[in-house]
Amino acid sequence: MLSNKRRNIRVISGMVLGTIIYCIGIVWFLDLGKFYAGGVTGFSQLLSDFLGLFDIKISKSLFIALLNIPLFIIGWKGVSKRFAILSVASVALQVAVIAFLEFLAARGFNPFEKIFFENGMNGAGTILTLAVLGGLVTGIGSGISLRNGASTGGMDIVSQYFSFQKSIPFTTFSLAVDGAIIILSAFIGGLRTAIYTIIRLIITLLVLDRIHTIYKYMRVQIITSKGEEMRAALIESFHHGVTVYRALGGYTGQERTVLESIVSSFEAEEYKNLALKIDKNAFITFTAIKQVYGLFRRSAIT
Repeated sequence: MLSNKRRNIRVISGMVLGTIIYCIGIVWFLDLGKFYAGGVTGFSQLLSDFLGLFDIKISKSLFIALLNIPLFIIGWKGVSKRFAILSVASVALQVAVIAFLEFLAARGFNPFEKIFFENGMNGAGTILTLAVLGGLVTGIGSGISLRNGASTGGMDIVSQYFSFQKSIPFTTFSLAVDGAIIILSAFIGGLRTAIYTIIRLIITLLVLDRIHTIYKYMRVQIITSKGEEMRAALIESFHHGVTVYRALGGYTGQERTVLESIVSSFEAEEYKNLALKIDKNAFITFTAIKQVYGLFRRSAIT
């Protein structure tokens, strides 16, 4: 299993890399195409653009910071202090990176603006390409952060709280917020903006589904000749129950111990590493689980 030090390095590295990629997707693609991200970032874009209609120029980074304050309190009280602190670090990095990229963009530095809009190439095909690439890049950024156990703040805090405290799927809130952003974008940016925002959302969800499995469950099955040692290690190292039963090898005729546990997908790699450390000949399988009912320990992704 990864040591705490290595785990922290992985979390922080994933948060930094994922956040930078996500912010590039926001400023260099979504802002360029004039459509919206999801969650808190999307609402921040809407607020910034709405005020812009009255010639009031306020960076979306300021709204990202302000809107995350009540969510930080929810994370602190309802999830864990460590989770909340890492969420604040991620949001602070988002604010800094977006503000910096906006500063550069205001001075004409956006490497993709010339590519897509030179010679008046601003037709439907160009905007569609920006929507697809924007959804792809923001999805990759979010996925990297979440896959490595980092919080990106915003809706992640809410989803963590309701998933662990109320056992309500995070998609319920994510889709509701994104739906509200799409509706509001139609009023602020027009129907065309709303349509391309939907395309962006679909691409982001597809990418996240491929990269990020933090909210899914898996059945881990370990077949080993070192049953008691394996059982003790799993109980000591993880917070999930383990079912143990005996089995007979059909080919060898030798008795083996089978250990089964239901875990969050992001824990699967650590289960595998621990099992192979105890028994390098262990046979390990992972099976996707759609939903879990009953007693199941849910821990914050950090």
